Amino acid sequence: MTELIEILTSNQGKLDSWILKNKIDAYRLYDRELEKFPAAIDIYLKKAHIQIYEDDSTANEDLLIEQIGVAVERVLGIPKKEQYFKSRRRQKEGAQYEKVASEKERFVIKENGAKLIVNLKDYLDTGIFLDHRKTRTLVKDEFAKGKERMLNLFSYTSSFSVVAAKAGVRFTTSVDMSNTYSDWSRDNFQLNALEKFNHIAIRENVQVFLENMKQSWRFDLIVIDPPTFSRSKKMPVPFDVQKDHPFLINHCLDHLNQDGLILFSNNFQKFKLNGDAINTDNVQDITKNTIPEDFRNDKIHKCFLIKHSK
Repeated sequence: MTELIEILTSNQGKLDSWILKNKIDAYRLYDRELEKFPAAIDIYLKKAHIQIYEDDSTANEDLLIEQIGVAVERVLGIPKKEQYFKSRRRQKEGAQYEKVASEKERFVIKENGAKLIVNLKDYLDTGIFLDHRKTRTLVKDEFAKGKERMLNLFSYTSSFSVVAAKAGVRFTTSVDMSNTYSDWSRDNFQLNALEKFNHIAIRENVQVFLENMKQSWRFDLIVIDPPTFSRSKKMPVPFDVQKDHPFLINHCLDHLNQDGLILFSNNFQKFKLNGDAINTDNVQDITKNTIPEDFRNDKIHKCFLIKHSK
């Protein structure tokens, strides 16, 4: 445990000035640097969200929780009652697991001029993906500038939409298959005083939505951030990002204004963009520009900027 305390102390020391300068409310402190502590530790204000990655070789989980909890309290002063542990077990392909409690302990963090609701207890994820903080900053500072209409697919709790709206995008449409996350999106819109008729959340299978979208619908900015794999009763067939990404991108190109752009991202570390199957050659890999300072794993996601062919 001494080694873990040393790493946490070192990592926090390296991040302190960056956190203060950029007014960071939530960040990743530790990400499996030590083999015997297979965990990711994220700090949200004065609370810790700790994910333990389990497989058949993982040591006793109760002992890991005790040791990590002690280390977090010693280094950061965060007491056990403000530490939230989750288990990320190796799942069979497409297995679904999201809700882990029903306490509804929600609070608000700030990022990129937006207020965003997070919940560290009830779900495996917290309501915001910290690895896309820098991507959202690019949306705010560059991609949303001068844009009128935005489509956000696999929108989760719609943080991309909120940030874009705060940056001046007048209309946003956010699509996610989950009723829970669609409601969460609407709460985020309301929290940020966004006009509910201009910023809408639609509960729908993204593939079905794209197939049935009116041809007249056009967007200046489209964000696509799908899961690696998904199987649900709401889906006629499972979704596989490696196989299905050309379908997503090509349908979005059909609804993209001529000078618009698509931001496509995913977390599949072996992902390869199938350029031959995409109806444009104007694709830029911007992954290196989207990895935040607090993430030491530069393979946490892949990100592409896609436009119509010149």
